[in-house]
Amino acid sequence: MYTIAVINQKGGVGKTVTSVNLATALKHKGHDPLVIDYDPQMNATDWLMGREATDDDATIFDALATWDGDATDEWSFANVLRTSESVGIDFIPSDRRMAAASFDSVIGRSPVFPQQFRCRVQEFRTAEVQRNSSSTMKHDYCLVDCPPSLGRSIATALAGADGIIVPIHADQFSMRGVSQLQDTIKQIRKVHNDSLRILGLLPNDLDLRSGLVSDMQEKFEDVYSDILFETAIPWRSKVNEVATHGTNIMEYDGAADAASYYLNLADEVVERSRVATAA
Repeated sequence: MYTIAVINQKGGVGKTVTSVNLATALKHKGHDPLVIDYDPQMNATDWLMGREATDDDATIFDALATWDGDATDEWSFANVLRTSESVGIDFIPSDRRMAAASFDSVIGRSPVFPQQFRCRVQEFRTAEVQRNSSSTMKHDYCLVDCPPSLGRSIATALAGADGIIVPIHADQFSMRGVSQLQDTIKQIRKVHNDSLRILGLLPNDLDLRSGLVSDMQEKFEDVYSDILFETAIPWRSKVNEVATHGTNIMEYDGAADAASYYLNLADEVVERSRVATAA
């Protein structure tokens, strides 16, 4: 299972939309993705659950806060995941306790939650292989929808991830943000996860009629050509409708054009993850 953290310290760039729509595109192409909602805002949870979460729902917080090394305990990933009836993919919900969780320092010593997340991912991989009685796993991709932050909590996702997708807008704020993010990744690689890499920067929600957007796209291509996805997601009203109604973009009436971009992105993600795994 290749684990991808979808991150950006800036809010409103489309992390949740990217996570869920990419997962549905991967599913459409025959893969079996898992989405983990790591954001206490719970947008992916609301989308995939189809209702407001309650205190009785098991979440990613429960899985992390109770980890004791037992892969079969009631809070293991296998026991807290559920299947979205509206979208048809497996997911692990978040809850608002993630915002108040006590994270140790990211840099300089081993934080508790990053250790637990990494171990939960590893035990989930092992358990799936054992259940399938083969060398393969049921879920081949895991997309972690992260909060808009580069603070301590983000280390939990990066410590257990294989790759990173960074949704960006075509503006100067995103240009500066990528540079800051690269510094954070270097620190995480040094202390917690030396195999972590940026899978790609994803231009998202683009107004292709704007000359400024075209100019910024060229700047990104000049500076970040080695990590920029070829796929760029233009603004489409159907993308917003799919998220609002909590449904599957591959099945939503009139969304075929919007869905095609995520299908192209899925192809790129599969190819880049295979190259990264083989390296």
